[in-house]
Amino acid sequence: MKRKTITIREDQDEWIEGQHLNLSSFVREQLDELIEERE
Repeated sequence: MKRKTITIREDQDEWIEGQHLNLSSFVREQLDELIEERE
């Protein structure tokens, strides 16, 4: 697996923390959906 760095706003960080969201997992799922849509 490859590591990437992204930049998010402070308000986004606060929301993510409040939701207990795993950002890496979320991004991978969203990318998979986009890839499937475009194939």
